[in-house]
Amino acid sequence: MQALEGGREGKIWRDGDSVTRPAGPWTPTVHRFLAHIRTAGFTGAPVPIGITEAGQEVVSFVEGRVSEDLRDPLVGSERMLRSAAGLLRAFHAASRGFLERDRQAQVWMLEPREPREVVCHGDFAPYNVAGKGGVAVGLIDFDTIHPAPALWDLAYAVYRWAPLFSPGHQGGVFDQEMQLSRARIFCDAYGATADERWQLPGMIVERLRTLVAFMRGRAEAGDETFVEDVEAGEAALYLADIAHVEQLGERLTQALLG
Repeated sequence: MQALEGGREGKIWRDGDSVTRPAGPWTPTVHRFLAHIRTAGFTGAPVPIGITEAGQEVVSFVEGRVSEDLRDPLVGSERMLRSAAGLLRAFHAASRGFLERDRQAQVWMLEPREPREVVCHGDFAPYNVAGKGGVAVGLIDFDTIHPAPALWDLAYAVYRWAPLFSPGHQGGVFDQEMQLSRARIFCDAYGATADERWQLPGMIVERLRTLVAFMRGRAEAGDETFVEDVEAGEAALYLADIAHVEQLGERLTQALLG
């Protein structure tokens, strides 16, 4: 077995064509959802294989290279950016119908939000999108899926792929003009409406504030992973990014609307 790079402290392993990961109370829901989107024609996600008695989930391995380094010419290219937006759009389309058709108890790691338009991925970032040949071909890590408006997912995706990072954010590899351009390109490729673009800046801020509250809540509850994240300054980093998005203000709105 091979420990996958980026896996949680060596807890994610690849064995041939399968991947073994820690399961949670939400995993049965995730597996039913993965089966649903596969039936709906979305092939860029793992196939659920099973849940072991030891509390591990087993899914198929998604081919492709995953990286969060947007300085990489393949990961940070406009071609990858556009294809990632198209992948998110296809994922949202495939998710429709699951909430109504799934008759079993649905458990989510993250709190559902109204209106429940789609099942959001919850973490549509470069480190969860597999690329092959310079385009996005697959999506991994579905622990954070939850019902919400499609705009909720789009907001976090634009934040991560532009990326709308503050100057002190280590992953901030583009200047403001390029950030604004990439945000517009992502929305164009996704097919965002004018109304969605008007709402997007405020939704990005709300999405990040909710993330900070979630991190702090889990840390206060004693979750060691989140305790470490907060102590390492990740919550403070998101707060700085919120200030950055708010500072962009009208410039971001106008860039999205063109």
